[in-house]
Amino acid sequence: MLSKTMLRSGASSPVRKTLLQRAFATSGADAPKASDGVRINRYSANVTQPKARGASQAMLYATGMTEEDMDKPQVGIASMWWEGNPCNMHLLDLAGEVKKGVNAAGLVGLRFNTIGVSDGISMGTDGMSYSLQSRDLIADSIETVMGGQWYDANICIPGCDKNMPGCV
Repeated sequence: MLSKTMLRSGASSPVRKTLLQRAFATSGADAPKASDGVRINRYSANVTQPKARGASQAMLYATGMTEEDMDKPQVGIASMWWEGNPCNMHLLDLAGEVKKGVNAAGLVGLRFNTIGVSDGISMGTDGMSYSLQSRDLIADSIETVMGGQWYDANICIPGCDKNMPGCV
């Protein structure tokens, strides 16, 4: 790992200086930091920074991310949107507004969806037996996306009392 001190003190020739600057710029060492000095993209940097993760980076570029975005923290925005419930049918639009706010703050917002069950609709039917277990499925699906994609933070947007426990 190169440090700024190495870059300043060890760069005697213009070629060496250029190579060191390029290596330093791609190391993730200049990544955004919180006020306490901790890198705030410490998880997403696992896929956005190393040259060995070129395939991961190619996939992210294909989503519309820019080279600048690769240095920003990624925020997963989990929504329980689906059209079959008046409590949840507006959440896709709400997640879009949240994404705009996340991006305006200098982060990269990435929306994803999970399931939901409305016991208000299934009340009195066998469908009620799916209500409680949906909480575990919601939690598992959010954890799966967050861990698998190496997101740095999460914003959950539930739509009813059955979705909220899965978000916690």
